[in-house]
Amino acid sequence: MKFIEWPDQTSNPSLRLCALGATGDAREALKPLNGQQLSTQVVDGKPVVKQVIELVYFDDPTTALQQLKSCQMIYRPAFGTPIAVPSPLPAGVLLVADDPHPSEANVAIALIRNHEGRIEFSISLTAANQAGVSISSQLLKLAKNSRGGRE
Repeated sequence: MKFIEWPDQTSNPSLRLCALGATGDAREALKPLNGQQLSTQVVDGKPVVKQVIELVYFDDPTTALQQLKSCQMIYRPAFGTPIAVPSPLPAGVLLVADDPHPSEANVAIALIRNHEGRIEFSISLTAANQAGVSISSQLLKLAKNSRGGRE
């Protein structure tokens, strides 16, 4: 989230990370992100927190779909309560998914476990552009693939 620029985020003090159906290990892994500082600004010589991550869990498929517009980033783990994600997503909402199906065009960042058990990621610039976000070149360099789509 630190390397992604969302539209109209200059006045909002938090970026909302919404986890869809996350259970067990996924919840535990995400928990430290809640309240994490993303950016600071120096005011009168003192650092002031400009943005923090607000972590929200959506467990009910019915209410989750109604509240997706309030999210900047949606994380869909590979395991947990299955919650469908609409396509296209609302503007300004970026989808990160574990092991997404290749036909899912709205997944901007795909997290994939390689044969060594490490997590790699690929970035779909097409999905990121549709979301209206700008991804830092630093993050693009780290991605396994950062072309128009995913391989």
